[in-house]
Amino acid sequence: MGGSGVTGDYIWALATAKGARFPVIVHKADGAPAWLSSEDLVVAISYSGNTYETVSCAREAHAKGALVLSVTSGGKLAAWARETGLPLATIQPGYYPRTALGMLAGATLGILSAAGVEVANEGEVKDAAEALRSTSRGEGETIARALKGKDLYIIAGCGVFDIVAHRWRQEFSENAKAIAKTEFYPESAHNDLVVWQQQHGERKGFILIEGDGKVCSVLEELLRQVYSEQRDTLVRVTPRGNGLLAQLLQGSLLGGFTSVYLASLNGVDPRDTSITGRYKEALEKAGLT
Repeated sequence: MGGSGVTGDYIWALATAKGARFPVIVHKADGAPAWLSSEDLVVAISYSGNTYETVSCAREAHAKGALVLSVTSGGKLAAWARETGLPLATIQPGYYPRTALGMLAGATLGILSAAGVEVANEGEVKDAAEALRSTSRGEGETIARALKGKDLYIIAGCGVFDIVAHRWRQEFSENAKAIAKTEFYPESAHNDLVVWQQQHGERKGFILIEGDGKVCSVLEELLRQVYSEQRDTLVRVTPRGNGLLAQLLQGSLLGGFTSVYLASLNGVDPRDTSITGRYKEALEKAGLT
C-alpha cells in the first residue's frame, strides 16, 4: 500500500519495459498467492515493517519455499528477516512512509541486483537522481494554485504512467485530504468516458499525466477535448527525465509537492493520517497482527 506498494508497481513497469522473461506480479493483499512455489522470488516491501498484509505474505511465501527478500526500516518484517536469516535491506527510519519512496525504490533495486535481478542499472539510477534534483517545489505550488478550490480531482494516465496517476491520487488523499478519482486506460476510453457526456455541477480539477505511444497520444488528445468541454481546470503533466525510472520518480515527486501545497491552500495538515490507526486497531482486535 502507499509508497511501499507503488514501489512494487515501479519494479513491474521497469521489468516489463526491459522485456523481462519472467512474470512480475504486484501482490498487495494479505497472505501469499495460492500459485506461489519454491521456484519464485518474493520481495516484501514495507517502510514501517509492520504492514499486516506484507508481513503475512512474507511469512506464507517463506513457508511455501520461496526466497523472500525484505525491504524495510524496521518493525516486524526486519525482525522476522533477521530471525530467518533471509536477505534484508534496511533504510533510514523516522520518515513519513509516503516521503520515503525514493529510499524504498533504491533499496529494492539494490537488493534485487544483489540477487541477480537487474531492472535498472547504475546509470539509470543516476539519471533518476538528477531528474529528482531538477524538480522544484515551485512547480508543485504553481499546479496547486491552479487546482485550488475544487470539489473533485480527476487524474488520468496512460500506459506505465497509470502508476504515476495512481500515486498522485494517493498523495491527494493523504496530504491534501482531497477527493480524487483515477482514470486508467483502457477504462478511461470506455466506461469512465461516458460520465463526461453531460455537464456536472461539482468544481473539478482535471490532471492528465501524459505518456508516449500512438494509442496514448490518441487517448490523451480525446481526453483533453472531453475534459475541456467540462469548462473546468485542466492541468497537463509530462513526467521528465532520461529513462523510465527517472520519469516515474520525477512524476511522483511532482505529485507530492503539488499535494502538500494544495493541503496548505486548503488549510489542512498534510502530516495527519491518524484515521488509518483505526484499521490497525481493527486488525489487532481480530487477532491479525
